[in-house]
Amino acid sequence: MARERLRVLLVEFGTPDPAAVALGRVLRDEGMEVVHAGPLDTLEQLRSTAEQEDPDAVGVLGDGPPPGLAEALNGVRVFSGSDLGDPGKAVEWLRGGRSHTVDVPPDRAR
Repeated sequence: MARERLRVLLVEFGTPDPAAVALGRVLRDEGMEVVHAGPLDTLEQLRSTAEQEDPDAVGVLGDGPPPGLAEALNGVRVFSGSDLGDPGKAVEWLRGGRSHTVDVPPDRAR
């Protein structure tokens, strides 16, 4: 059965990153289900958490994604805060570039 909403796992890898909470709120407000795992220190912890949460995508903040993460997650989409810049770009990327608010005048965004 397909999910109605994207499920995104946010992880602070290595160094805690306060931007994770702000990003999580933006994703939630855009209708995504957000699981904030908090700080994790090893690739194995991250892989195990992703296995338990079964996300559609994993966002890695803090020190960025560890080497080998994409392979360890078997096809789950991975992004880092530094890759996308602002939260709006993360929303667009997660939706496959089809954000309804991109290039739309502010009075028509919602």
